[in-house]
Amino acid sequence: MKSRTIATYEILKTQLLEGRFQPGVKLKIDEICHLCEASPGAVREALSRLTSDGLVVSIPQRGFIVAPISAEDLIDLTQVRIDIEVLCLRRSIEFGDLAWEGRIQAAWHELKHTPMRVPELKTVNPAWAQAHLTFHDTLVEACKSAWWLKLRGQMFIQAERYRRMLFSYDDSMRDVDQEHGDIANATLARDADLACKLLAEHAQRTTAHLRECATLLSDAAKAPAEVV
Repeated sequence: MKSRTIATYEILKTQLLEGRFQPGVKLKIDEICHLCEASPGAVREALSRLTSDGLVVSIPQRGFIVAPISAEDLIDLTQVRIDIEVLCLRRSIEFGDLAWEGRIQAAWHELKHTPMRVPELKTVNPAWAQAHLTFHDTLVEACKSAWWLKLRGQMFIQAERYRRMLFSYDDSMRDVDQEHGDIANATLARDADLACKLLAEHAQRTTAHLRECATLLSDAAKAPAEVV
């Protein structure tokens, strides 16, 4: 049961992050059982975990719905994420050792050489998404606070959901590789003020581009929660 629950959780998490389920709609247990080839118990346990991640909302006596999205939520999320991310990065620069620096270099090298877009896919390249997650995780992993990292991880998942969901609508000409490279270089130089400034600007720039996708955000926010 446990392994099936984990597999179901991973399948649903990926599909939620990629916007396969419309924000606000009810998640039907029987349909998910068929999709994931899992038992109702495994599906409910996976949905409970996704509720903790903030990707799903549980409504007592009525089931689970996909967490709604909105421009206002994205703005609020970004500011909270920046506050936590910057604190974790500053502490990591203070406490990180040479092995940590080596992991940053390795993560940056992999990210730089992994294409973000794949012509045949309408969503972000899964390999790039994983390399991107690893890079940002590695930047802050030396902060010596499990609780700060847990909070930071929750914020990152929410931001990732917006970014992946609106990926095909974002046709900006940003040089994301340059942004990541600048953050990595400032971090490795132990220039905490510059690294934190660049990281904050990186997150704000992403949010600004996503807010330009106003039509999708508006439609998603107005989607009815099919809870009966």
